[in-house]
Amino acid sequence: MLLFLSDGKQIRGDLIKSAVLRYDLAPIPVTLEAEIRCGDGDMEQRLAEGECLSTGSGDVLRIIKAVIVLGGVVQGERELSGVRLTAILDACHSVAFVHQRAIIKENAALSVIYRAAGATLQGIAADFPVPRFCCPIGDTPSFHIARILQEEGGIVRWQAGQLQFVRLPDLFKQDPVTILPNHASDDIASGFLERHQVPWFLSLNAAGGFVLGNQNKPRTVRYVPFQNAQRLRNMTRCLVQRKVCKTGFNGELLAGDLVRFIGGEDLCVITAAHTFESGTDSGGASNTYTRLWLGRLEE
Repeated sequence: MLLFLSDGKQIRGDLIKSAVLRYDLAPIPVTLEAEIRCGDGDMEQRLAEGECLSTGSGDVLRIIKAVIVLGGVVQGERELSGVRLTAILDACHSVAFVHQRAIIKENAALSVIYRAAGATLQGIAADFPVPRFCCPIGDTPSFHIARILQEEGGIVRWQAGQLQFVRLPDLFKQDPVTILPNHASDDIASGFLERHQVPWFLSLNAAGGFVLGNQNKPRTVRYVPFQNAQRLRNMTRCLVQRKVCKTGFNGELLAGDLVRFIGGEDLCVITAAHTFESGTDSGGASNTYTRLWLGRLEE
């Protein structure tokens, strides 16, 4: 896995003890968790909170947590230290922070809402207008962005250096990016949990009458104000996790991609975690792999 400091200098592979680069269908779509040896020089300062790293694909990540750790490795007369860090996509990192000002928008595009929360995104592919958005003082914009994505029946993903909005049914209209054996995964199926955790929704219209969402299955019920029937149906539509799959390292697999299983079905990648373990401290060989969490569309 290639990681670069803010000045463009590559971090040596033997200094990267472990790294997990994760892509999600979430308002903050890219995260990195890594433990890096400091070695010589000012590496600790270069990996401090607020500094930036970049990946081999050019994505810039801002460090939001950095903990100095002693690795138990002695070089000469000194014990080498390291930094255990968490970093998130720099272009929209501010969306994950608590805001001291309220953000209230009506009929504003999703990209406008991101920028109002401090994001530096140039735009969003397949952008759409949001009828009503409100993030109160002392709250986190990412939670409310996730809610409006649910109301719209879609997700955001990071692809080709740009944030993209995609409606859930459209994820399954694209071509599969890879084919995997069906036995190389752990299957997950629980209609019981689905009925409890995926509710159907209802609202009230201007006359005080009920507006109902998708009632095709017996589920728990939730009330939400100011919603029409279409948005209520969108809120029940979701990706339900069906498989967890570990495969060889493939950094081109991203959240939102479609994967075909031999003799099975097409599933969407909900989370793709690309893992690198150097084995430096243990003296073993390096270990690299990609773990995928995959789901099926449920109405």
